[in-house]
Parts: sequence; structure tokens; C-alpha cells
Amino acid sequence: MDKPAQNFAPDGSFFADECMLIYDYYTLDILEVNSACIEKYQYSEEEFRSKKITDLGDKYRESVADQLSNDEQFKLPAIWKHYRKDGSSFYVQFTFHQMKKDGKNIQLCVLHDISEEIPELNKNLHHLPRIDSYKEQLPLATVEWDRKAKIRDWSPKAEEIFGWNFENILGNSLFTSGIVENGMKPFIEGKIQEMAAHHTTYFTFSSVVKNDKGEEIHTNWHNSANYDQSGKLISILSLIEDDTESKLAEERLKDSEQRFRVLSEASTVGVYLIQKGKLLYVNPMFSKISGYSKWELMNNFDPFELIHKEDVNKLVMIRERFNNSEIDSFEVEVRANSKNGSEIFVKIYGSKIVLKGELAIMGVVIDQTKQMEVQGKLNQSIQSYRDLFNSIGDAIYIHDENGKFAEVNKTAEEIFGYNREELIGNDPMMFAAPGKVDEKQTFEYIESALNGERQRFEWWAVRKNGEVFPIEVTLTPGKYFGKNAVIAVARDISTQHDQQKELRHNEELFRQLFQNAPVGIAMLDSQNEVQMVNRSFEEIFEYNIDEIRGVNIDDLIAPAQDLDVARKLSNSTETFEITGVRRKKDGSFVDVLIYGVPVKVDGKTIAIFGIYVDITDQKEAESNLKSSLKEKEVLLAEIHHRVKNNLAVITGLLELQSHSTENSDVRDALKDSQMRINTMALIHEKLYQNETLSSIDFSRYIRELVDVIDKSHRNKSRPMELDLELEEIEFTITQAIPCGLMLNEILTNCYKHAFGDNSTKEASIRISLNLGDNDQVNLQVKDNGVGLPDDFDKLGKSSLGLTLIKTLSRQIDAEMTVNGESGTSYQFSFDLEK
Repeated sequence: MDKPAQNFAPDGSFFADECMLIYDYYTLDILEVNSACIEKYQYSEEEFRSKKITDLGDKYRESVADQLSNDEQFKLPAIWKHYRKDGSSFYVQFTFHQMKKDGKNIQLCVLHDISEEIPELNKNLHHLPRIDSYKEQLPLATVEWDRKAKIRDWSPKAEEIFGWNFENILGNSLFTSGIVENGMKPFIEGKIQEMAAHHTTYFTFSSVVKNDKGEEIHTNWHNSANYDQSGKLISILSLIEDDTESKLAEERLKDSEQRFRVLSEASTVGVYLIQKGKLLYVNPMFSKISGYSKWELMNNFDPFELIHKEDVNKLVMIRERFNNSEIDSFEVEVRANSKNGSEIFVKIYGSKIVLKGELAIMGVVIDQTKQMEVQGKLNQSIQSYRDLFNSIGDAIYIHDENGKFAEVNKTAEEIFGYNREELIGNDPMMFAAPGKVDEKQTFEYIESALNGERQRFEWWAVRKNGEVFPIEVTLTPGKYFGKNAVIAVARDISTQHDQQKELRHNEELFRQLFQNAPVGIAMLDSQNEVQMVNRSFEEIFEYNIDEIRGVNIDDLIAPAQDLDVARKLSNSTETFEITGVRRKKDGSFVDVLIYGVPVKVDGKTIAIFGIYVDITDQKEAESNLKSSLKEKEVLLAEIHHRVKNNLAVITGLLELQSHSTENSDVRDALKDSQMRINTMALIHEKLYQNETLSSIDFSRYIRELVDVIDKSHRNKSRPMELDLELEEIEFTITQAIPCGLMLNEILTNCYKHAFGDNSTKEASIRISLNLGDNDQVNLQVKDNGVGLPDDFDKLGKSSLGLTLIKTLSRQIDAEMTVNGESGTSYQFSFDLEK
């Protein structure tokens, strides 16, 4: 939007009602306008700033032309006819005052509306005070020009002498305009340098030039220098007297033909004269354009030979219309052939004349080849812009000031399904999804962007085929062919929208699992401060989340005597498990099983899940069962049961963790950890189901473990043949858990790696368990797969699974043998623990 005009006249004064403006003394560019000016002319301040003061109208004298003599007319103060933006006109006189602002010479101009007095000018001319009004009244012409010889002011008398009006001559050079003959240029430039250096104030010269009618005039120039306060030469004011009449007789050319030749010889356009189909005259520029000499062209040369063969018919038709007296003049653009064979583009003007009693054509030729080359480059530039505009992957459409589409790119056509012709002139509601878009809000976005405020929002669109989809729209203020516009960039965000929907779904799954878990869970930040707790936590410790959010968990529930240990555990970067006592809101204590599960991203802990299992009942059961062996057995079974349940909770948490990551390696690692925990949980399950709580039937355990692993890793395209040769042997828990874990690692590795993706052989695994002499247990797992890799020894140092197998075998003092020929075989021998 345009900023409001500066009102540099006091409110309520005469000047507040008068149109006032400030313009640059040298360039005539309008710099500032007051509110009265904006109201009067109907232009915005921005539009005023793009104009010169001379663009507002023309000098006007028609109202007195029939009433006064020429001398009387030019003694009157200048009257201008100015035009409003809507084309209506009114009449003004100026009052000027020269000033300085920010080191720049400026003019303050008051524009007095005298429209009502125009009919009575001959009776009562509206005289207004103006500083330079004496220029209008002098009998001599006054011309003001700057140190570069550019004309700054031009009096009515100068118009009378030279013929050029104020609007056409202003800003032109004395020399290029023809006001002073070119031969005077070195003299005048020397005088300007002399005045600037020595602050001289006066010099004179005489000049013979032609006026706008081609008439030669003799002038005497009396020149006075104008300096600013710093002594800098600003301009030269010249008083010019016309001395033509005294020298006209001796200087006048003898005939009009000679004048024509003199003018045409110096012309910058080609001049020709044709009669009876032959060139009677050509000027030097015509020869230069065509490449032929004047002698060649005027020696029975057919002018049509200069015209490209495909454009000859244009001139043949014009000639016929001339001969039939249908036209007296013409203007045509054609291609021409120069003497060197190059193709040039020319514009030919011609008028009918009578020469020595016969019809002839006189005209000019303008070489437009360079303009055409420039136009070609411009067209290439426009095409490059169009190609770039259309190559952008987002839809781009330009809104005009009314919100209508002024331009669209190819991507917009592709995204919305409409072609350009269908879109231009419409507004965005054309492809607004029914019931999903607020029309008023949409146009408010566009209006805000027009006012300079960048907008960004999501919007629902519908393609021409009826498909509804979301887009992200960015509106940026800009210009389109000089007018305010809004550049809209729209991006199809269907994929992102679906991803966000899936993310919200997963978040809801996590939220429900978190809230409905049967164990107390607290989510902590990296400083161990509470961020969120579930209902079970609130029930165990009797706090609600609003009371404890942001509180350090150890300060909240750890007893004073256990605070140091609790803090050390909370700062651990690894998962931990501990049984302890924690304080409730009322100060009482509760026995809990505590798990700490750090959440890491890129190796950095970003949160911690604290899991609290209330084992108060378990503790009470232990106390009550100490009195009898039966009670101890029940307690042991309960412990195994609860451990199994707790391991199941951990498995569930790992499952939850696997759903929250997109990294396949992390998910595989979590799955392996789940399988190891399930292996231990299965042993505890067998223990509390068994009558003897200290040992289990390991052959039965192996069958169930193999069944679980087979279901988890089975490949339907290659079924696994399992051969189990197992003796019934009772293992204590201290041997059952390590052996179960070893079996889990070996069998899992067989399913994953033993047979490869391209193997076609039938897959089989054989497991044997027997008891030898001296209660020596022999456990063997053998597959018929690809065998061991060459770097097996190195792999054993980096692989967690192989490390576990070796560690667990040492734990039960087993002798381990590994053979990689014809498949892979693991053999373990150890003493049976009783």
C-alpha cells in the first residue's frame, strides 16, 4: 500500500487547500506531494513519484489565441492544462520557490487551479505571485540550462523564436536539439569550465541554427551564471535576441530543393524519391542501409530488388492502391536484402507528391534490424523465464488485485487438472474442496498478502476429477506488469498429511499402552524430572501428574537413606533392574521392583522410562511363607510367576519401543532381546508350573522353546525340518537358564544365516540331548546349512550372540566344540548339577 502523503502545509491554512508538490531541480522528478494534490489529481503518492512535473499536462494558450496578439500572449504568466487520472482536465498556474533539502536542489511548487477564470482570461487574467514571472514578460527569450548544457527552463518567447514547445525541448542538450550550432560546443564548454573555476558571471556568443520549420535563425546569446551558496555553478540563464530579419536576405537559401538536400544528407534515416518506378534520389543513410552506392541505386535500379522475395507482394499491393488513388501515404514493415546478402528488417514510410507535373513518392526508410535483434533477445529472455516458471515442481499462480488468476505454471495445471485457459480470470474457490474451505478467510489471506504481509497456511483443494487433497500455500506480495499482485506457491502435501495421520495413530497407541499398563510408569527427561506418569503410577504413589510434573523423581519418592543410590541408578545410561523401597505421598513406604529404560537417539539419552512394579504383596507373601517349607515353595512359585510376568512386561516395553523407531537394525536388536527374555521367562514359567520348584524337565523345555523360535522365524518358502533326540533330564535353574539362552542364540542364528537367500537344499536342524557316564550332559545342535564364514574367529569377538554363547558355556563349565564342515555343529559337554 502507498504510504500516506506528507502534508507539508499547515491544516486549515490557504496552502492546505492548494495543491503543492516538491520536485528535483535538475531531473524534474516529483519527490513529494500533499494530500490536496492526491485528492485533486486522483493519483496515489507512488504514482506521483514515478512522474516528472511535466508529465501532469501541457502548456495552454488556446483560450486567448483569438483575443490577443502573439506579443501579448507571451507576456502572460504560463497557463498549464493538467489531467486527472480519469482523463478529466483543469487549468493551473505555478508558483515556484527554490530550496535545498538533504544537499539536493529542489523546487517547491504551488499549483493554482484557475479553471473557473479561463473564459474571462482576456478580461481579467488570474495573476499569481511567482518568483520567476519576469521570464514570461521579457521581450527577449529566456533559456536556463545546466553545466552539462541540458535545458532546464524554456520561456514562451523561446518557443516563438525556435518553434519547439516547452514539453519537447525540456531536458535536451543545447547542441543535440539544434538550439545552438555544434561548432559552438567547444567554446561554450570552455566558458562553463572557466566560470566554474573563476566564478565569472557573464559571456556572450552568436549562433545560427534552424527552427522547427527548417528556417534559419540568427541569435545573439547573453549568458549569466547562477551559483549556489557554496559557490557551485548550478545553471546559466540566457537572454536570447532574434537577429534573423537583419541577416535573412543574405543568408536565406535560394530554393527549397537545396534545403531538402541539405537536410536529407545529414538525416539519420534513409530518404528516397521514386518516380516511374525508378529512384530519383537517395541520401547517404539510404545507401548505408542498403549497402549500395548512390550511383548504383540511381542508375536504373529497380527498388523491388531490395525487397525480400516473400515480402514483395506487400509493396506491389501498395503501389496498385497508390495508382488507383486509394491512398496518399503508407507505412509498412518488410524484410530487405542488403548488397552483402544479409537480411535486414526495415520500416518504410511513403507519401504521394507531384514532381514536375507527375506523380512521385517521397519517403523514409528506418533500419529496424538492431531493434529486431533486441526484441528477439527479449523474446528469448521471456521464454527462458517461462521455461523456468513451468519447470518448478510446485504449483505457482499469480493473483491480481481482485484475487483472480493472472498467470499459472504447468505444475498448477497438472496438480489441479485444469488447463491455463480455464484458470485465468477465475479465483481459487474454483478448486476449493466443498465444505472444507472458508471462502472469506481465503480472500482475507490474499488481501493481507496484497498489503505486504506474507501468508502461509494449509488448504483443502479438489482436482477437476473430484479428488480432494491437502495443499500448503504460501502467498508473497509482488508486482506483475507494474501492478500489485500476489504470488502463490502451492504444494501437494498428501504424503505428509498421511504420514502425520499415521504418526498420530501411533502416538495414540503408545498413549493407550502407556496409560493402561498394569505397572506404574513415569516418563522422565534427561534431568530425571517427571514429564508424564500413567494411572498405575498415580495409584501406587497417590500423586497426580499436575502435582509432580517437573519434579526430580528421586527427590520425590526415594527415601533419604537411599537417595544417593537412587540418583546413581537414575543417571545410568544402561537399562537396570532393582528392588527397593519408595515413599508415597502420605509418607508411607511401598516395596517396588524398579526398571530403568533409557531412550537414546543418535547415542544420546533424551528420556528415561521408570517402571515401578508394586511387590508389596510379594514381600508380605515371603514373610508369611518363611514359617514352613510349603509356604517357601508357594513363595518360590509366586516369585517365578511374578518374575515371568515382569519379564513379560519388559518384553512388552521392548515391543513398544520397536514400534516407535523406523530403524530396521534397532527393531531387529529389540526383537533379539525380546527372544532372550522370553527364553528366561519360559524357564520361570516351567518352574512355577512344576511340582519341584528347583528343577525342570529340560527336554520338554527344549521342545517348547524350539516351537516358539520356529513360529517366530519360519520361512514359508523353505520349511525347516526339526529332528529332536532328547532324553528326559532335570536341570536346575542355574543350568537351565544359560542352556536355554545358548539354544536361543544358536537356533536363531540357524534360521537367520545358515541357509542363505538363494539356497535350494532342504533345511534341517538336529538337536540331541543325552546323559553319558558320570552324569556328563551332552548337548548338540547341528544344521545342514552353509557352514561357518572364514572370519568366524573375528566375528565371535564382535557379535553379541556368539559372545553370549561363549560366556554362557563358561558359566556352566561346559566344554564347547564348534565345527563348520557340512553345515554348522555346536557340541557342549558339562556335568549335571543336582
